[in-house]
Amino acid sequence: MKMKGRTKVLFLITPALLLTQFMFGYTAGFAAPGTMAGVREQVLEQYIEIGLKSNLMLKQQEFSLKKSLQALKEARGMFWPSISIEARYSRAGGGRVIEFPVGDLVNPIHLTLNQLLGAHGLVPGFPGNIPNETIPFLREEEHDTKLRIVQPVFQPGIYYNLKIKKDLTGIEKAKLKVFKRQLATDIKTAYFNYMKALKVKELLAETRGLLEENLRLSESLFKNHKETEEVVFRSRAELSKLDQQQAEAEKNARLAVSYFNFLLNRPLDTEIKTGNGTGKPVFKGYELKELISRALQHRSEFQQVQGAIDAANHTAGLHKSSILPTVTAVLDYGFQGETYRFTGKDDYWMGSLVLNWSLFRGGQDAAKKNQALYQRKQLETQRLELESKIRLQVKEAYYNLEVARKTVIATGDALKSSKGTFFIVSKKYRQGMVPQIEYMKARNDFTAAGINNIIANYDYYINEARLEQVSVLRVIPTS
Repeated sequence: MKMKGRTKVLFLITPALLLTQFMFGYTAGFAAPGTMAGVREQVLEQYIEIGLKSNLMLKQQEFSLKKSLQALKEARGMFWPSISIEARYSRAGGGRVIEFPVGDLVNPIHLTLNQLLGAHGLVPGFPGNIPNETIPFLREEEHDTKLRIVQPVFQPGIYYNLKIKKDLTGIEKAKLKVFKRQLATDIKTAYFNYMKALKVKELLAETRGLLEENLRLSESLFKNHKETEEVVFRSRAELSKLDQQQAEAEKNARLAVSYFNFLLNRPLDTEIKTGNGTGKPVFKGYELKELISRALQHRSEFQQVQGAIDAANHTAGLHKSSILPTVTAVLDYGFQGETYRFTGKDDYWMGSLVLNWSLFRGGQDAAKKNQALYQRKQLETQRLELESKIRLQVKEAYYNLEVARKTVIATGDALKSSKGTFFIVSKKYRQGMVPQIEYMKARNDFTAAGINNIIANYDYYINEARLEQVSVLRVIPTS
């Protein structure tokens, strides 16, 4: 049965135009994972800057540092005198008393004197009924209001406490640097994962047009008795398979957007700018020895461990100093009396030097000192382990980047080959020289090669970001 003119146009013109559009559009899609230059690089840098200002976990780290700085300020304040006002008002009853027999002592004397005065014709004038005195130990009413100044004179403990707080603050600063560097890498990784999902999504959308046209072609062939109905079923199956791939790509893109915005502390559905970079990754030349040397010099983890070692040393010094006495100066100025009065007759002052010397505590301080020394040795061992660990991290990141580079080249070559194969098979298929199943295999290989190339390009950027992190190639602002 002969084909009608309209059907011939469908067979010859439409597939050719669609194939041309698909080929050029496909290639453009693969060029999108371009070099991080121009607008795209600026966009990513802006996102990193936003993340370093607004990320919630980073804010927690900053609050931890601020807390440590306040603890350091508190330690410095212990060197200054403390000034306080202390007031006490008391009412009491009962308790111990002081018996003073003043009457028993004085009255007999007075009586004798009065008798002598009477015998000489003088008027007796000495009282003979003086009662005994009972003085309560507690005053019935009393107040004591004073200003107290306490100044440490010799207290080694507060000196070592200040040193320990400085060490802990240094550890918090180093932790913040480590977290900022990790956050910058996470933002880059999330951005590249989003771009990866976006480009795969665009590629599948372009593929749909070709499959839909293939379905129309298959239906026409079947209707015109040029093919059996299986070509229609196969075309529909390919579209169903593509629907599944597109649903998976859509899910990946949405999750990538949500995670990226989570890192930036923005609404999870906020649109992400992608810039306009084009072209394949530019392979930079990295020297492994230089990367390792730079990492060993600049990794903030070493500052963390060194701060912990210094803190352990000062903790040992703190417990060692417990064998020394402490001296404190105390000055009081205030008012005392049975009624509230602040006059020159009621005021008083008193200055004191208070010495406290602990002579024996069952070896507790020595044990604490030894604990700190063992902790220092443990941390020194940890520092050696950290050095080896960082060397390993840099090597792993370096070789992963090398593998990623080779994968980009390999997938690029595979894409070119599958593209050429698909172009040839498509021409033959339109001319009826190859079966549909061979055409679809070529198309599937071309699509898979495109997806692999997109993934390889963005995985290269992700591995490069990881290498920048572990070898400290990127400068992170500390403020």
